[in-house]
Amino acid sequence: MFEKILVPVDGSETMERTVKLACDVAKMLGGTLTLIHIVALPIPVDASMSFDPTPLEQYGKKTLETAQKLAKDRGCNADTIQEVNYGNAGHMIARVAWDKGFSLIVIHARGHSKIENLLIGSVCHTVAHRASCSVLIVRP
Repeated sequence: MFEKILVPVDGSETMERTVKLACDVAKMLGGTLTLIHIVALPIPVDASMSFDPTPLEQYGKKTLETAQKLAKDRGCNADTIQEVNYGNAGHMIARVAWDKGFSLIVIHARGHSKIENLLIGSVCHTVAHRASCSVLIVRP
């Protein structure tokens, strides 16, 4: 039923619990696990603005390595994907899930307030509403 599981990771405290739960689901159902980190760049106000994404890409690589180790310690082998996207990372997560045929996304909610969600957007909310596959939300 859930052969391909996508797990967005961000380096937060909740990430460990999410990766462990995703591993348990993958092992129980015989699925494969892929970890994804989105380097979310700010949307430029005008064309003359430039932004060096290198530090964010390096952080993403370390986050993926940490999450991959968590998965391995839990008995799961996990592939990794890193993408760069402007704005809310949820759009890219939903697109990757569609493009690569994932059947489940396991994502954690960060517990932002309604004002924070309005100002910065909720990745979890975006994924839940845009994903073409099932979404399992891990509460904080």
